[in-house]
Amino acid sequence: MQPGLRVQQNPRHEAAAGDLFANPLAAPLAGDLVAGLMRRHEVAAERLIGWLRVGIGTCVFVTVIAANHLLQELAGLSLGIFQRNAWLAALGFLAVGAVSIVLAVPQRWRHPYAYLFMALDVGLVLAITVLALGERGLPGNAVPSAPIVWAIPLVLAVGALRYDVKVQLAAVALLGLGLVGIAAGLEHPLVLDPAAAGRPAWTQLFSMPVNVMRLTLLLLAGAATAFGIVRSRRLLASAVRDAVGRASLSRFLPAEIAPRLAAGDAALRRGRRQRAVIAFVDIRDSTGMAEGMDPEGLSRFFTAFRTRILACVRRHHGFVDKFIGDGALILFGVPDEGGDDAARALAFAQDLVGIVAAWNETREPPRAVRIGIGIHVGEVFCGIVGDEERMEFTVLGDAVNVAARLERATKRYGAVVLASEAAIAGSSDPAAWREVGREPLAGRKEAITIFAPVLPPGDG
Repeated sequence: MQPGLRVQQNPRHEAAAGDLFANPLAAPLAGDLVAGLMRRHEVAAERLIGWLRVGIGTCVFVTVIAANHLLQELAGLSLGIFQRNAWLAALGFLAVGAVSIVLAVPQRWRHPYAYLFMALDVGLVLAITVLALGERGLPGNAVPSAPIVWAIPLVLAVGALRYDVKVQLAAVALLGLGLVGIAAGLEHPLVLDPAAAGRPAWTQLFSMPVNVMRLTLLLLAGAATAFGIVRSRRLLASAVRDAVGRASLSRFLPAEIAPRLAAGDAALRRGRRQRAVIAFVDIRDSTGMAEGMDPEGLSRFFTAFRTRILACVRRHHGFVDKFIGDGALILFGVPDEGGDDAARALAFAQDLVGIVAAWNETREPPRAVRIGIGIHVGEVFCGIVGDEERMEFTVLGDAVNVAARLERATKRYGAVVLASEAAIAGSSDPAAWREVGREPLAGRKEAITIFAPVLPPGDG
């Protein structure tokens, strides 16, 4: 594995990342997702509303039968014309519900059907209101006395399930105009002041001022449901945008970094200098291993190897910055430094060697897997580098070079794990490490002291 500090990403993913921060990619994608969700929801919602209509109609049937029976048993009374109107309402809701259920499938559904079924619901309520008042010879003031009027809040509440504010506002408008038209259009005249006309005082409950307030409150209730729909759609769009942003970031950034950037961590976006523990892991003679393997088998092998690295890294609370060919660059203490970063990195190295040894014992790999691990501590620059066309999270600095060269030096020293003196200084058990050399390493002038485990990892 080469110690290069930048690893070229897929240009398509990089462009997506740049666009995400500039926000012209995530917004259209989120908009398309919201539109797709709404299209699917429209059909599912109308089908649900259809079943609710069936349920309402059934409940009306059962309630009317039970109420009529109780009245006859207790008071010798009958619902009379109210019973007939209730049957009409029940049959109407059942019929409309059945038709909407049949049509509410993706192959048949068209958006204008939502307006049609909304109009049928409203029309049913208004028609039975006219029948209820006309049969009793009541003036327009008595509109609130029609039992079916109390179904209006139910119609509005069920209609809100569509999440379509235009359909909901159309329903509110039709109901408002319909009730005003019924009140003004009955052949019995409106009574502006029932008390002044010699009627009982209780009839003032249906006076014009009271009815105006009732209608106003009803319209406000409808407007509130429409506002709720708008609010819910905005929350959905915001949630989808956030999810798209996080998903896009996670495609090219480490999972431990993406949420921080999505949440607006400006320091990571600009980049910053900090102390970090760097570990390089590499497979020995991976070229020779690949020579006798078919591409599919090679893919399975590397997937299994990377899965074990990821599990081990997470167990020790680090993260894989990137996989590079047959190796990995692993960070501890990024983006937040901790007092035990070096100790966790050293423990990770010992643990990973044991995991690979156990893997070899299963005979699952085509041949024994040998690895090398180099660990160093130093100051690095970490953050997003590149412009909006090419972006990636990376760590830069001499400390990264040192860790990479320590990993390569494991071949010469015949060791599986090598660590710098700076890394050992943070060990929870410095006595478990022995000095094996002091040299400047390849390409460097300054010599560093190199340590290896006293006992081979997995022994003792």
